[in-house]
Amino acid sequence: MPNEAAIEDDAREVLRALALRKNVILSGPPGTGKSRLLNQVRDLFQWKQDKVGGSLTGRISIPAATSPLPDWFPSPLRTNSRHVYPTVFDQNTKYRDFMRGLVPKIGSPGEFAVTAGTFYRAAIDARQAGSAALVIIDEINRGPAVAAFGSALVGLEPDKRSGPNGEVGATTQEFEILGDSGASQLFTLPPDLYILASMNEADTSVEPLDVAFLRRFHTYRLEPESKVLRAHLGLPAAPTAEPLPRSPGSPTDWYEALSRAFIKVSDQILLGRGQAYQLGHGALMHTPAPQSDLGAAAEYVSTAWTTLRAHLDEVFFGNSRAMADILAGERSGSPYTLTEASFAGQTVRRLTGPSHLDDNQLYKLLTLISAP
Repeated sequence: MPNEAAIEDDAREVLRALALRKNVILSGPPGTGKSRLLNQVRDLFQWKQDKVGGSLTGRISIPAATSPLPDWFPSPLRTNSRHVYPTVFDQNTKYRDFMRGLVPKIGSPGEFAVTAGTFYRAAIDARQAGSAALVIIDEINRGPAVAAFGSALVGLEPDKRSGPNGEVGATTQEFEILGDSGASQLFTLPPDLYILASMNEADTSVEPLDVAFLRRFHTYRLEPESKVLRAHLGLPAAPTAEPLPRSPGSPTDWYEALSRAFIKVSDQILLGRGQAYQLGHGALMHTPAPQSDLGAAAEYVSTAWTTLRAHLDEVFFGNSRAMADILAGERSGSPYTLTEASFAGQTVRRLTGPSHLDDNQLYKLLTLISAP
């Protein structure tokens, strides 16, 4: 058996879920590592030697491609061909792009061709002896997912698939698609075809996925992880009870202030809007954090704060009261102030303050935000 210690827990759990359920959706706030996990599972599924994509600390070596796959992997015995078919859904995604459909032939007026979409090609691949295929769909809820799958939706669940050699059993669900000639034919999904998708639950520009559609998927949720951010910043896994210094004397002081503020803000977003509206740790991990230069550390934290503040402005748009609570707008020393005025017989609240904070203002604000 190969050494499996290099496989991270999240990737391991997703691969196990794929083996059992065939279809998995990664959900969670932005910045929680969904894209990174997609890349890791992509490379692990193909069992690529010395390559596991998306690691923030470099590539992770895995056993040679000729080594047997772990028995808990999706289709562990199918090693002749293990292909990945990546795609991204958007508002223009159609059934013909994902499965099959008719499109005009370029240069041949009046003639049409039958398309071979991403999912269809993966299904044909997975039908071959010794083959398995993984379809990766990024941003699955940005497109009309139910329409893109079409009649294939009825055959997604494990017990609705065909047998290992294509045989149709008592529970196998057949559905019609267009054949190469343009005539309808019956089709089934093979057992060695897998789907891994990602979605952002809080994206207000898209519609929620159909409940019947989601029921056919196992949902694996990623949460904001302050310990991952702290490790990236060179800090211990958890903050101590020791108060922050009044002014930063080292990069560690800057990073500790940022980390504690991130934890506090995450808790307040959870209370005010819910877990789907939180911001993941990865959004603040834009570059390696400088460990010896105080000015570079301040610049790093300033960039991270800009990202966090923009997220707060979006999540609490128009709610000055909530923003004042989060930004310590009524505490002494805060650069922000909550003001009230009367307009058209109603009380109007505004949060006033500088659009750009200097280093002193930013550090003071972070300490105020994170204070008990």
